[in-house]
Formats: sequence, C-alpha cells, structure tokens
Amino acid sequence: MATIKDSVELFEDEVIVREYHAIDKEYVPVLSSGAEGRIAITNRRVIGRSELSVAGGKRVELNTVPLETVQGTCLSSGYSISWLFLIPGIGLLIYGIFGLISRQWGLGVILLIAGIILIVFSFRREVKIGVRAASIVHHGHISRAEPEGYLLLSQSGFRAYRIHGPDIEAVMRSLDAVILTVQQRGLEVIKDLKCSNPECSYMTMIGEEPPKHCPECGRAWRSK
Repeated sequence: MATIKDSVELFEDEVIVREYHAIDKEYVPVLSSGAEGRIAITNRRVIGRSELSVAGGKRVELNTVPLETVQGTCLSSGYSISWLFLIPGIGLLIYGIFGLISRQWGLGVILLIAGIILIVFSFRREVKIGVRAASIVHHGHISRAEPEGYLLLSQSGFRAYRIHGPDIEAVMRSLDAVILTVQQRGLEVIKDLKCSNPECSYMTMIGEEPPKHCPECGRAWRSK
C-alpha cells in the first residue's frame, strides 16, 4: 500500500508531520481478507486511509477530521472474543462428546473437530483508531459544540493472523501527543522539521531522528 503522501491529495499549504503504518493484515484466500491501514497527521487534518483486499478485488476507505476540531483520541489494540464463533463451537463440542459416548464415532469426531475449529477462531485480534472531535449539537434553539467519536481505522482478525502494522505501538504511545503538539505549535513545528535551506523542500517527521546532512541538498542539519 502506498503512503498517504503518495495516495491522498493534500492542500497547497498542507504538509504531513507524522505518518503511521498501523494495520498490516495478510490476505488468506477464503479464510481472511487482507488489509493495510495508515494514519497521518498534517498541519490541517488527521487522515486515516485503508485498503481491504478480498476475493473480488479491493476496497479503499478514507476518513479525515479537521485538526482544529480534535479534542482527544480513542485507541484500542489487543484481543477480543467473537461470541458468534465461541457459542456454536462449544455446542458442537458438547454434541461431539455425546456422539462419541453413544458410539457414533464418525459423527462425534466431525462435530468435535468443527467445535474445536470454531473455538480457536473465536479468539481474535483487533485494532481501532479514532479521535474525539467537536461537533455542533442542537438543543432546541441552543447550539453547542460537543465531542463526538470518529473512527479512522478499524480491523479485526483471527488470533492466528497478524493484523498489527509495524507502527501500532507508536500509535498507542504518541498519536495524542503529536496531535496536541501540532495544534499548539502550528507552523513552528513545520519550521523545525524542514531543511534550513530555503530552496530545499525536504523535511523529516515528528519522532524521526534527523539526518546529519539533508539527503536532498547535502546541507548540514540544524542542531537543536
């Protein structure tokens, strides 16, 4: 999957200050769809873009929230249980045991195997990344801004499969801080990230170790 910088058109004065590769789920025919998801913070908005790979092709989802409206983040990464798989799995396991007790060996074994498979696949991994942003709510003749949750990326899968991208820990650790930093410092952040050569367009991202010399123009990077 291409980076957000390469796949999303930015405004004329908009620059990406941090991008995360948050979701990386391998496509397994029949058993599991594939997915990749990235989060980017610019000086104007928060962007979530994902690509879902299925048997019939691909689906692209793009979610954006204006940066000035963001009031917090909603993050979740870990394990969950699918009751839709677990309960039938336990039922099949019980029927399989009764089948073996009643000497219906073939049916009992089949039900046992089916139950075990459902139970194994009921334990899942999941990732949810969203923000709370101010939204205008009308109460009669009174209008006021109240925080509302906006989901940017969401993906789940069987525990046997990897769904976390290489930057998921960085998302959980620093997404909120990066958003707050850009909100408070604005253009100063971009100035610190850009090469000191006014004719050069190269810039690093928040959280990256700056190079000793600019890889585009060769000028020595400014020291903090």
